[in-house]
This record gives sequence, C-alpha cells and structure tokens, in this order.
Amino acid sequence: MSEDGPRAPRADEFEELLAQVNGVMREEVGAAPTYGEEWPRIYRLENLENIRVIRVDGRIVSSAAIYPHEVRFGDSRLRVGGITGVATHSAYRRRGYATRVMHACIERMAQLGCHLSLLGSGVPSWYRKLGWEYAGVERRYQFSRGNRHLLRSDSGLVKREAEDGDFEALASIHAARKLGGIRSPDLLRSMWAPKPGAAVWVGLRDGRVGAYLRVRGTSVTEYGGPAVLVLPMLARLLESWDDPSIQTSTRSIEERHANVKPTVHASLDAPWRPDGVTEALDALGILRSASYVRMIRIEDPQGLLRAYGRADLSARADGDSIVVSTGDRTLRLSRTDAVKLFFGPERPVQPDVAGLPFIFHVWLTDRV
Repeated sequence: MSEDGPRAPRADEFEELLAQVNGVMREEVGAAPTYGEEWPRIYRLENLENIRVIRVDGRIVSSAAIYPHEVRFGDSRLRVGGITGVATHSAYRRRGYATRVMHACIERMAQLGCHLSLLGSGVPSWYRKLGWEYAGVERRYQFSRGNRHLLRSDSGLVKREAEDGDFEALASIHAARKLGGIRSPDLLRSMWAPKPGAAVWVGLRDGRVGAYLRVRGTSVTEYGGPAVLVLPMLARLLESWDDPSIQTSTRSIEERHANVKPTVHASLDAPWRPDGVTEALDALGILRSASYVRMIRIEDPQGLLRAYGRADLSARADGDSIVVSTGDRTLRLSRTDAVKLFFGPERPVQPDVAGLPFIFHVWLTDRV
C-alpha cells in the first residue's frame, strides 16, 4: 500500500478531488453531486493551496478544505479559517486519515495567520478531540400568523429582488455595521449567486437601496439596514409567504407525510449583540431562542487577544492546553474550555475574567 500526503492537491487532481468530495458528502446520502458548485469560492484552482488530501494506492481517499477570510467586530479584525468538506472514502475510514488531514489543515492555518477556525458538524465529539468546541451565541426570532401582524408596515417602501447593480450598495450597508465577514461587492455577488430556495430582497426608499434581507426557504438568514426599513420588508415578506384563504383545518395524508405546515412558520437569524432590528423585535415581544454560532478552535491565542485589543491579557498554546494570564491569575485550560472562556456562553472559570466573552458573530453567508 502506497500513501502520499497529506498535501495540497495539484491542478491535474482537481476533478478527482471534486469527485471524491461529492462521493462522500453528497452521493453517499443520495444527493446530487453539487458540493463544489455550492462552494465555488473554496473548490477552485486558486484555492488548492488551502486544501489538503491523502492519496492511497493511487487515489484520493481523504480531504479537507480551508476558506481563509477576515471578519470584523467593531475595530477588531480576525483572520478566520473556515473548515469544510472533511471527507474520507468509506473503505478507508478508521485508519487515521481524516485526523492527519485535519492536523495538516491546522498547520496551514498557522501559516496563513488565522486567529481561529470555524466548522459545523454532525459529529462534534470527534472534532472536540482536536480542539474545536461549540461557542458564541446567536438569536433566532420566530414568526407565524399569530404575530406577524405586529410588524409595522410602510406604504412608501419598495421591496424587490436584488439586481446585479445593487451589490455596491449591499456591500456598503453590510460594511457599515462592522460585524461579520469583510466582503467586496464582487465577493458578495458570488456568495449570493442565485440558488434554489434562496433569494436576496432589497428595500428602496426614494429610489435608493437602504436595506436587504437574505432568505433561504422561510428563514431570513441575514439582514442589513435600519429597523424602519428592515421590519416593513419583513412584514411584506411574511405576508407573501402566507395565504389566510387556505384552509388549515385539514391536511391530506400526503401533506402530513411530507410535514407540510398549513400556515407559514418563519424565522430571522440575528447576532446576540443588540442592534436596532433586534431591539425593535424585543420591544414587540417576538419570541426568540438562542443557539451556538459554530464550533470554534483557537489557532493563535495571543494574536486573538491582540486583535481584540486586550493588552492586559496574554495567552499561549501548550500542547492540548491554552495558558491564559490575567495579571493576578494564571489559568491553564483545555483547548475546548479556552474557546468557552473567550466566546461563551458557558463560563468555565470562576470568577469571570473581566471583558470576556468577546463579541463574535458570523452570518450564514460567511460560514462553510
């Protein structure tokens, strides 16, 4: 048996890489092989240096990809590595290939100067062994026929789907809030390319784009602009999704099997840090829930503190631990507890360290 890697794939291996990822991530679960199409900013020739593969007996059997990007929180800027496509062929599992690929990704993120890395997974315990942990908090508001009428209307607002010429304004609206991924108009245009079940709606006042809603299904996954525009846009969107004339007292057997809801049930995702939109929704008493942002791994503890301007703290990695010094205290934490210390919501040490957890949010568009 011959092995090669982990290493970056060559250009002549690109199509084989796509086939390998699609085989594991899509075809194994009966889905169409569209993984590369879903993540064009990652699975492209220009990003091969940020992908790691292992070849065994002449074929790629394991791979993972990194999406390096920057995010902003006020005046703080972080370099983030998004991890996706961790895929090992079924015949080659439980041989340590995925672990080796992930360690290679960790080494690459250190070269890239990443402060932290993010991923989503259905097998979190495996990633915890490598230092990732659920952390950060975001909120989700729930809407139905029982509360959507509480949102204010605005007859002077024009709502329409986004057009190609809108992306300069959309990128400007996003940048103004100083929260989330740093995006150029071209990057945003690529991120929000038309996809089944997804759309971007813009709100215009006096002919100018002043707000937007990014939608997937009946979930608003991102918004931008002031509450006086966002909430009336949301009200119209919810109204368009619901039809009070449809009978809801009975459903067909087919509808019940498909779990088709008789009235609209929608949601809006928002950062945990309050803004004008969340304050307006809270004032109306709209029900909200909380969830983690993502699984996070701290790649550069001291760089992370510098990025947030915390000169009063120091931190260093020491094997599977991170040592944090606060002046009068020295804390030796597991990597997973260190993630909780920096980003919450759970508090792994008592008393708390002043000024922690940090403000952190990544919109769905910026995740992989």
